[in-house]
Amino acid sequence: MKLQRVTFRALLIIFAVFGIQQKLYTQAEYPRAVRTYLKINDNAKLIKQSKISISTEILQVTGNEDTVKMVFYDPDGYILKETVKIDTSVDKRGEFITRKFSYIYNNFKLLTEKIDSSSSSPKKYTLKYDELYNITDEEVFINNKLTQKYDYEYDDLSRLIESSMKDLVNDCRIVDTYDYDSYNNLVLSTTKNKCIPGEDKPILVKYNYKYDKDYRILGKITSSSAGEYKTETFTYTADGKPESSYEISGKDSYITRKYVYDNNTVRIKKIETIGELSTSSDILIKYDQNGNRLIEEYYDTEGKLLYSYKFVYNYY
Repeated sequence: MKLQRVTFRALLIIFAVFGIQQKLYTQAEYPRAVRTYLKINDNAKLIKQSKISISTEILQVTGNEDTVKMVFYDPDGYILKETVKIDTSVDKRGEFITRKFSYIYNNFKLLTEKIDSSSSSPKKYTLKYDELYNITDEEVFINNKLTQKYDYEYDDLSRLIESSMKDLVNDCRIVDTYDYDSYNNLVLSTTKNKCIPGEDKPILVKYNYKYDKDYRILGKITSSSAGEYKTETFTYTADGKPESSYEISGKDSYITRKYVYDNNTVRIKKIETIGELSTSSDILIKYDQNGNRLIEEYYDTEGKLLYSYKFVYNYY
């Protein structure tokens, strides 16, 4: 049974690092705790091999530069702290909100504290684990006052099957349950929210996957009891890299992406159609020899550079 648990963790890592751009090529879904905590250091091995101590992301637009993200790593490639400036404007005008996080680990490199100091009321998340390194308890403090408590339950394969959040301020509870397919991918999440008056009806979100013989996801259908529906299809190159994706969301919304590779670069051609209006764009991503991003360039339909992100590294 322990071997099966290790296998699931290995699958988590495989699916987490698969794809050139996770933001643009999202596939399998994960519960909140897995997505937020277990996957946070997915690229630790690459960071360690590259001996990166600080990663700086710089937004370049119309001759101006803004540092929008700084991440500090320990010698093992684990995140120690990060500052993120999020541009909320559509055309990158610089309408930023700033988020600041720091992370503390135990001797087994398990995350035990996440501290959000973005506002004047610092928020701290503390985590506890079982002997198989599954998160069992999470507590949330605001200004050092305990406000929320999470309890997590797992099946025999160490798959998270229930997350229960107790809101100590409003004295209510939110319970999420999870079901998986034989490939250990999430296929159903059910939310029972007792913290919103009159919202007693459970919210169901279903994920249906189609796989190829190499266990890669060829298709994904997302639907919810709230009426949302999305269909995605994926293709791959002969050597297993993402080749294209096609997304239908809503009645008249379509997004097509094509991935083109050339040495240490990836070009992502995107066409988005809403109703009768179509827009296209190009994203060019350049990597160093270790696989770390050097630059992301975003172009309009006529090939004009709109803005870019530059990545600068400090090393141990």
